[in-house]
Amino acid sequence: MLPENIVLRGQKVNLLDFGPEDITVDYISWLNDIEVVRYSNQRLIRHTEQSCRNYLRSFAGTPSRFLKIVMADSGKTVGTMTAYAVPAHQTVDMGILVGARTVWGQGIGRDAWETLLHWLICTVGVRKVTAGAMRCNVAMVRIMEGSGMKLEAVRRGQELLEGVAQDLVYYGIFRDD
Repeated sequence: MLPENIVLRGQKVNLLDFGPEDITVDYISWLNDIEVVRYSNQRLIRHTEQSCRNYLRSFAGTPSRFLKIVMADSGKTVGTMTAYAVPAHQTVDMGILVGARTVWGQGIGRDAWETLLHWLICTVGVRKVTAGAMRCNVAMVRIMEGSGMKLEAVRRGQELLEGVAQDLVYYGIFRDD
């Protein structure tokens, strides 16, 4: 469903296939940085080079893609995105991790999100794109809502964050929206 060798250009970032060469000390450090993964279940895992290689291999032979977010001006990798595709339903579930804290608050996540979302709907022709987050992850909720996605479901108190029950919110957008 999703082609290989993806090269997407946003206003601030480019999205490219994530490869073995992208499993760097910086990348692994993002996954082990409690502030970076605060709202993700990645916070429950201690990541190693091998765990990262295993994760990357999990995309091989599937219709889904794992992408890196690269700053258009400097070429520096600052995060990753996932696009989990289900061809039978013509759907894709998106995820994002902006790992480089130095670019937080600069619209990098929003640009990456909207670049991938627009490509999936307008170029690939995906019928529906979905995503989810903890409700308390205000930045992620803002990105989903700002990109035109609509709230579809709430799983009340589904996960614990620092011992406090948190709602999971799920958003979606149809090609025809």
